[in-house]
Amino acid sequence: MEFILALVRHGESEANVRRMLSGWLDVDLTEHGAEELEELRSSVSYPESDMYFSSPLRRCLRTSLILFPDKVPVISDAYKEVNFRSLEGCVLSGKEEIDAYFSAWVRDEPRLDEETISDVMARAKPALLDTVRQCEEKGLHSATIVMHSGIMRAGIIALFGLEKSRFLDMSVPNGLGYIIAFDDLEPVSWRKLEKGTAGEI
Repeated sequence: MEFILALVRHGESEANVRRMLSGWLDVDLTEHGAEELEELRSSVSYPESDMYFSSPLRRCLRTSLILFPDKVPVISDAYKEVNFRSLEGCVLSGKEEIDAYFSAWVRDEPRLDEETISDVMARAKPALLDTVRQCEEKGLHSATIVMHSGIMRAGIIALFGLEKSRFLDMSVPNGLGYIIAFDDLEPVSWRKLEKGTAGEI
């Protein structure tokens, strides 16, 4: 049975603007982020899903409310972002430091005690598969999860057996994401969720 899973990133958060490693910190959307999501509602063909899920953090819950106002999401900690632990709240100085940090991170070289990409992949893949399994057991054919860019990319890499370095090349603008097709719990394809139409990868 074909199943369609849409992964949607939260809108612009206060941490995004500050270049902060927010991870599990419960930061909110910026007002600009909320306004941008309102605009995306009319310019993006978000798939109509049988069931909706969300990370419990405010930036995701508020995004879900704005994009899917008539849907009540199932909230799960399984969709929370990379846990940066001792680095939570750390502000990176600019693109050069951000690139250097994540280049090491995708090689499983944490700076301190944060989750590595392998750690995140190990929890993201079963979480996504379990979501699909739960829905299929209910006779459903689609679901949408509002989540975070780090766990989203790590999950796709794990599901499709991609090189970890692909994490650095996978663009996930706020409010957008990816759509994954499954056949009997096997991931078979993935594509970008973009403005206008959902383009093939």
